[in-house]
Amino acid sequence: MSKLVKTLRSLKTHARYEQHCSLSDGKECYLCNAPAVKRFTYWKIIENQYPYDEIAAISHMAVSLRHTKETELSDDEFKEYEKVKKYIHQTYDTIMENTNKQKSIPNHYHVHLLILKEQEIQERPRAVFLTPEKVEKKMAEP
Repeated sequence: MSKLVKTLRSLKTHARYEQHCSLSDGKECYLCNAPAVKRFTYWKIIENQYPYDEIAAISHMAVSLRHTKETELSDDEFKEYEKVKKYIHQTYDTIMENTNKQKSIPNHYHVHLLILKEQEIQERPRAVFLTPEKVEKKMAEP
């Protein structure tokens, strides 16, 4: 039996994620306990345990150090996030925030930071636009 899923994860990673969700009691917060890739005063950047590996070569998250919802962030946390975003803009391709409908950890504010996968594309020849003059010249050739 198969089912449709909406995911930015590879199907293998998504299966691991679904298994984790089915076994988790929800008492332990990965975002609180994950080691920092980079640390700030009120924020840290961590690896995504279940990365968006279908589209991203690197899948990290910026998380508040305090276990809190976005609506409960302090003024100091908001101010520092603006500074953290400057670092993010220099390091990552995309900042992505899931909607409430898609958040798997809604009680700990976080955003996803992605460096997108590069894909090879075949070069196409440049388009040649025909003008009336070019058509007349082409038709006049033997």
